[in-house]
Amino acid sequence: MAYNGGFDGLSQYIDETSFELISKAVLGTNLATYVDVRAGLKGNKVDIPLVDETFNIGDGSVCSWDANNTASISQVEMDIYHAKVQHEYCPQVLRDTFMAGKLAAGQFGGSESLPYEQVFAGQMVEKLANWNEKFLISGKGTSKGIQYYVSASNTLTAAELNTISGSWSAATAVDQAHTMYELLDEKVSMADDLILIVSMGDYKKLALGVTQENYYHISPDLKELFVPGTNIRVVASAGLIEQTGGKNTRILTRASNIILGTDLTGDFEEFKMWYSQDNDQMRATMKWAIGVAVKEGDLAVIANPNATNATT
Repeated sequence: MAYNGGFDGLSQYIDETSFELISKAVLGTNLATYVDVRAGLKGNKVDIPLVDETFNIGDGSVCSWDANNTASISQVEMDIYHAKVQHEYCPQVLRDTFMAGKLAAGQFGGSESLPYEQVFAGQMVEKLANWNEKFLISGKGTSKGIQYYVSASNTLTAAELNTISGSWSAATAVDQAHTMYELLDEKVSMADDLILIVSMGDYKKLALGVTQENYYHISPDLKELFVPGTNIRVVASAGLIEQTGGKNTRILTRASNIILGTDLTGDFEEFKMWYSQDNDQMRATMKWAIGVAVKEGDLAVIANPNATNATT
């Protein structure tokens, strides 16, 4: 049996749970939880089909055939980004770290050590999920993000944009969210899947604003935050960066208006870890595909569309 740096269990765990770990990294973000996910996408560019139908209701008391309804099929283009991350680790550092973890478990009087395989893999997945969340907002390279598509289709006037561009505080966040809702196209204003995507800081300010206004009957424990008086779910995204002066990007739209594309079915996506005897290193590589598209960018409201929220 080939020597694996003393970490055979770690390599085996990652190999056996590779699909699950990749899925968590791609689909386990705050934003990905709510949007429309399309798996099995291949290649660099994908056309996502969209169907739109019109129904003309006829007189059912008459014996006739009158198929005067129409169905149209359109497409929205998605650029798939093929991402990868590669790491190398010193076996001795890993050994010392995980040995400390096992000792820490014993301090509580238990006989079980920490499941270091899960801890190690979980740390990587958490960081990669954070990157994927940022990608959904800003994209990478030629693959564009939600901010680009919504900004390109913006129909608000300069005066309307100015009303929602200010910095949020606990005292103003609720009113600012209401103003964004007022500007939303009436065709989707009563949709049951509306989401307001905000930065972590704006989420906290809105949560404090809700409690200060005594809206406890709407969000009693703030584990799920909704804009008071509406069915808009507030989603905190790591992809939105706190801007100077608080002029943060905020996006209001239907969750189903956003498409997250990935593969999760092919050989390209992998998560592997092995011992490189020539270099005396533990090495890890993870590859995955991700893309995003917006069906109708004009059915959204965006505050501060030109703020920089770059994926690094």
